[in-house]
Amino acid sequence: MRDDVMTPGAASEWVADRIRDFCERYKDGNGEKLLPLGAAVPLTGYRLDEVRSGVPEILRAKGVILRHLLSVLDRPAVLRMFGVPPELVPWMPVLDDPEGYDCPVMRVDLIPLTDGSVRICELNLDSSVGGPETGEFRRYEELAAGLPLTPTPYEQLARQLVPVIREKRLNKVCLLDWSTWEGYGQFDLEWMRETLAHQLPAGIEVFLATEKSGAERIDAQTLVYRVFMADDALGDVDFVAGVFDRAGHVIGDFSGEVIGSKVWMGLLHDPEYRALLPESTCEAIDALVPRTHVVTAENIDGLIAGRSGWFFKSAADFGGAGVVDGRTVSEAELRERLAGDNRGSWIAQEVVEPASFDVRPLGSADLVSRQCVLGLYRYGGRWSGCFLRSGSGSSVINMSAGASVSWAYEVPSVEA
Repeated sequence: MRDDVMTPGAASEWVADRIRDFCERYKDGNGEKLLPLGAAVPLTGYRLDEVRSGVPEILRAKGVILRHLLSVLDRPAVLRMFGVPPELVPWMPVLDDPEGYDCPVMRVDLIPLTDGSVRICELNLDSSVGGPETGEFRRYEELAAGLPLTPTPYEQLARQLVPVIREKRLNKVCLLDWSTWEGYGQFDLEWMRETLAHQLPAGIEVFLATEKSGAERIDAQTLVYRVFMADDALGDVDFVAGVFDRAGHVIGDFSGEVIGSKVWMGLLHDPEYRALLPESTCEAIDALVPRTHVVTAENIDGLIAGRSGWFFKSAADFGGAGVVDGRTVSEAELRERLAGDNRGSWIAQEVVEPASFDVRPLGSADLVSRQCVLGLYRYGGRWSGCFLRSGSGSSVINMSAGASVSWAYEVPSVEA
């Protein structure tokens, strides 16, 4: 694999062109409205190494608890708890080997606090996680300023794919999306495709496909990287089965639907399951995961009564759709929402106020103080980040609620 990067001869002009292109093409789901973008933000003094060391321990804890759950409950009951569609079980190896499963891709969503610590609000363990393309924008800033180049998430992905390609003697990589998402956010995945085409060994073809176009090229020499979401797969399970049967290798099975469910945040704080874990693991959980409860018939009245201290989250929704800020709803509204149709259980997660950072929206010279959440990526065993979303008035900081997006980079604090 080539470790160099594409550094243009006329750096400033090239960077300016790329930034314009980035801004013009980064659009919402309708392909029309520009998502708000901001310049990269320094994270001075934040202790993200604690997350990097703590997350593997938390994942091991999930494996231990999942093995226990599968020993005391039937599999359908476990799937219902986590909000997992049973149609995708054939591609969930974690159910057969809970403690041996190694998640290939994740984004750890973090709440930064004013004291320099962070809390994990979600673990998104899926190859379809969004936002990594914003790391390219930081690359432009590094080039323009003559700074050392830090690996982008897509460059880390390339490093993850190389050993698989060599071991299985594959010659193609297919980035497999769903037609529903064409034109959304990731520029038809061109950033990912171009990075992989440059970083992978010479002779490896990288192509894009969806269930409607290009997937017929997938064969035993193809590594498929799944970009579409589990909900998309439910629209054509036979197509998904065919891909897994034909491909030489698939990165992105559906185990993340189980091991990445929001319900885990409550289970990790449940005394019954903590009894299965070593004390050091419980300490890591307490340091990183906000206090969280699975909503049950026994505790729902108390949680609703104290709703101002909790965010309520559904097990399997995404994009902020299943998040209710208890401070913004009445008792009756919350009770109705929790009783409505939902895939899987609800959790109540302690309200943790995010720190504010100075964000400069692109096209403006002014800094705006905004509360932010972070997204730390891991491809294989390599970390990169952070994806940054900054709030725009809503207590739910998500792109669907108008959050602007950019990149954040770690800066060590200077000791006196």
